Amino acid sequence: MLAKSRSAPPEIIAGIVLATASFCILALPVVGVPATKEWPWIGAASASNVIYLRVLTRAYANSEFSTVYAVVRAVILPTLFILGWLFLTEPGRPSAFVGLAFVVSSILLYATRKNEINRLYSRTMALSVLAGLLLALSLFFDVNGIRAGGVDAINLIRYSVASSLTTASALSLLLILNRQNPIRPLKDNAKQCYIGAALLLLSYLCGMWAYAQGPIGLVAPLRESGILVSGVLAVLVLRERITELQWVAMGLATIGVLLIQIG
Repeated sequence: MLAKSRSAPPEIIAGIVLATASFCILALPVVGVPATKEWPWIGAASASNVIYLRVLTRAYANSEFSTVYAVVRAVILPTLFILGWLFLTEPGRPSAFVGLAFVVSSILLYATRKNEINRLYSRTMALSVLAGLLLALSLFFDVNGIRAGGVDAINLIRYSVASSLTTASALSLLLILNRQNPIRPLKDNAKQCYIGAALLLLSYLCGMWAYAQGPIGLVAPLRESGILVSGVLAVLVLRERITELQWVAMGLATIGVLLIQIG
């Protein structure tokens, strides 16, 4: 939401990532570095994350926050479920499958305004779908990396610090190669960037802890209850209009989350 606010430049996402890294570099001497076996996962996750951030920036530049956010999150759910089923042999329950279908359908419904079905076939929708696939891959790599080093709070923080610094370094290098100043967005929008960084770190730590403890294909839909929050923020902060259809979609998402919980 901070990245899509009216006063934010397109480069604000890069500023938030660098602000996150500045927090993490202070923690690095305290927590140390991850084990060698975790670094391939950190490298893969960081590469996916950098490309995701660039694609997401382009998607936000051409469409409303609520639409892009919804499509990105809808793509993550089935992608993580399939990856968990294929590579982590994670089981699923009948009610969880139904709940997952409810959540995915509701998010796509949320992204589709009345009389604007063609939005789903636009270039922005393609960018949003690609961003969702990339973020799902990044999350999958992160979960494997955290599990490889041991599922405990200290290792989670250690992994998160290393991952944040690696992502920020790669993103900075990419910006420099594109003849952009990676520090300028952070310097010019310090307040937004550091608020976003604090929220990003908290969200990442909570999300990764949940993913590391349970099946990623079933944890992901619970995490996507954030669509309810995004709807409120879109109305109250960004002054975007939420249609009756989108409010119905948020209700369906809530039902889906409950079905997954009771399965």
